[in-house]
Amino acid sequence: GGQLLWSGVMMLSCLPMALSSVYKESTMADVNMDAVLLNGYIAVWQFLACLPSAIPAALAQGMAVEDIPANTINGFRCYMGQDSIVNSTNPSLDDHCASSRVDVNVYLGFNVMYNILMILILKYGSANIMFMALTLMVPMGNVAFSLPWVPGHQDLTPFDYSGLFVILGGLVTYRFGGSLARLCGLGGGQRDDDL
Repeated sequence: GGQLLWSGVMMLSCLPMALSSVYKESTMADVNMDAVLLNGYIAVWQFLACLPSAIPAALAQGMAVEDIPANTINGFRCYMGQDSIVNSTNPSLDDHCASSRVDVNVYLGFNVMYNILMILILKYGSANIMFMALTLMVPMGNVAFSLPWVPGHQDLTPFDYSGLFVILGGLVTYRFGGSLARLCGLGGGQRDDDL
């Protein structure tokens, strides 16, 4: 029951992202807005929206609501390199904040670049192209996590190969299906250059 509920929540979470992408595409067609500026506006609104959502997020992971401020302060301390959990009975559960500033900043840098690239794809391409690129990330990520030098890597299984084949087959069919249908004499459909 619970797994089905969270699967539904995950699927519903895609709806605002899809609507946002279509809105950004239609807005940027009419307005010449800088991608970095737009990303900054989005970040401000996401930050404001995440403040009230901290309460249900805490409850979903079993944290008391009154622990949110202390947890946030300890997160900032860890970012500054100061451990907040030390001398626990299991040292693997201790904080390891010495490299956290570099780790977090590298993550933030990649995240900003990723978001700006998505906005540029919307600006110069379309929401269709963006979602095709996002779908292509699934097989690429699957292959990347099978590389031996990636921590916690796992070899690809026959199920992974079949899933990769289905995803890539769907992408190729979506992108070139109309041309193939016309080539085989199966009739109309949307032209590929319209995508």
